[in-house]
Amino acid sequence: MPMHEASFPLRCAAAVLAILPGLGQAMPGATCPPQVYPREARLYELEGKTSMRFSVGQDGKVATASVARSSGWKVLDDAALSNVRQCVFPADRAAKENFSVQYVWDLDDTELLRPLLVPGSCQPSPRVQGYNNLDKSASNDSGVVLRMFIGSEGAPARIVAEAPGLPAELVEAAVAYVQGCRFAIDPEVGGTRSWSTYGKVLLRRQAL
Repeated sequence: MPMHEASFPLRCAAAVLAILPGLGQAMPGATCPPQVYPREARLYELEGKTSMRFSVGQDGKVATASVARSSGWKVLDDAALSNVRQCVFPADRAAKENFSVQYVWDLDDTELLRPLLVPGSCQPSPRVQGYNNLDKSASNDSGVVLRMFIGSEGAPARIVAEAPGLPAELVEAAVAYVQGCRFAIDPEVGGTRSWSTYGKVLLRRQAL
């Protein structure tokens, strides 16, 4: 059965963001555009914290901005960068030093029950040694982070790799492995259930 966007209801962004904490006292009069929770992040129910550094030029505009600590999700980090780059500060208070700020991406206070890998459900692969549920530590040549939706039969769909800069063959091996797996939520556990999940596919190192 094909998966449609309407099949995955969006949660409301209740306690949406803690934007630039403490910055109001440090730089009174600073103005930033309203922060928008990215639709893709809401659809996949992604949350996290993006810590950033930025500097302000003599014209009051942001001169440089970079992610100091990732939320684990590129779509959230990119949204934080986009927002802070549009902030304007009083020219007479512009400073050359870096400021540290944090964007807190939080849909609401509900802890989600996400589908987890059903043990023994994956087809063996010579490239893969395992899968870590709910692991979003940075992808590298030994593991690829994937996010996905899980259908009613436990099959993954709309798989997205969080693997910037990794060779395509590593990403393809990870995605192919997960496509043969099944995921489920323990029916005995109560709570708010999610259609989305994520984890890291652990890759075997290739012999030279």
